[in-house]
Amino acid sequence: MTPRFTLLPLTLLALPALAQSPITLTQATFPASAATVERYQDAALPAGLGAPTTGANQSWDYRGLLPSGSAYNLLNLSVPASPAFAGAQWTRANTSTIGAFSYVLTTYFNLAATGRMALGRSITRQPFSIASRTGGANDSIVVNRQNAPYGGASGIADFPLPLTAGSRSQQSFRIGVTGTLTIAGASLNRAPFRLVQRYTYVDSVAGWGTLRIPVAGRAAGSDPLPVLLVRSRTIRQDSVYLNGAPAPAALLAAFGLTQGGVSTFFLDHFWRMGSAQPLLELYYPNRQYATPAFADYSTESNVLTTTASTALAAGWQAWPNPLAAGQPLQLALPGAAAGQPVQLTLVDALGRTVLHQPLPAGSAMLPAAATAGLRPGLYALTVQQGAHRATSQLLLQ
Repeated sequence: MTPRFTLLPLTLLALPALAQSPITLTQATFPASAATVERYQDAALPAGLGAPTTGANQSWDYRGLLPSGSAYNLLNLSVPASPAFAGAQWTRANTSTIGAFSYVLTTYFNLAATGRMALGRSITRQPFSIASRTGGANDSIVVNRQNAPYGGASGIADFPLPLTAGSRSQQSFRIGVTGTLTIAGASLNRAPFRLVQRYTYVDSVAGWGTLRIPVAGRAAGSDPLPVLLVRSRTIRQDSVYLNGAPAPAALLAAFGLTQGGVSTFFLDHFWRMGSAQPLLELYYPNRQYATPAFADYSTESNVLTTTASTALAAGWQAWPNPLAAGQPLQLALPGAAAGQPVQLTLVDALGRTVLHQPLPAGSAMLPAAATAGLRPGLYALTVQQGAHRATSQLLLQ
């Protein structure tokens, strides 16, 4: 997405911090699955917008961001009957661009206690004419049909879990993609090549507190939502081998490549419990993390309905999410007042209340029988104690 810039000011309000303790993201509170749809809006950046203040108990307010272009969805897809990687739970279509060259791929994922795991990429055979670059009518690059694993059998955590204040993760892995190259003028006829990429992911929780973002149709934007600020850096090094030896520099230059070339990507992203996508992402051009180059924010329906302005919402959890048939729903409500009843409510996508049930304060379990008659789908799950409440999404499978 190409960022657009505006000179309109961004209101960054200094509000009192509402989060009393940092949230902790775990497998149980990270609802990633084949049914997950991530919903985003690119944002225009006012001049002078800097990086968020890091540290504990912050109040970040980005309601002044303006939408740029149309909102869009990123879909997870079901795993095919014969998956390329054992244990995969969903896939996602992607494109890999290296210099002036791109190919399409399918990434395989699953969710584990250690995070959202990227298992590897599956690639179909893809021929590309390069006659416009080399002058040979039949010159081509062919990417082979192949499966390229990420790291070992369990993959690599592209979003590490558990995650809370003080968390830091650094992981490295390498992948190799093979194909053939034909350039008549260089006496190459289906010469085997191998593109080797080494990745390093560095993710650190740089702060925690509450975040407010724009919400379409609501001038007040979102409520203050408890979040973790994760500061990330991705380092990628590209190397190309031809006939088993490093490819000539002149040949690489024709495709916008250098041997051992390094690309680095810098990102701040804000995460909340009960969602598999960030509330806000800020992308930076360099390691200083000073001025974002562009941004996007979540347009999930529960951005508006999630209330986190009371003690009840601090650190609450409901898991597993998605909830499969026959599973009880576990709840932890560390912010609930002792000795006072708590009500649990489920509302379906049509706004109908389909479950309303009292629960003991503190921690509780909703038995599987309570949801056995409900249809699969997305529900709004609300817990309420007196005038205080907290709401998030619950996916029933």
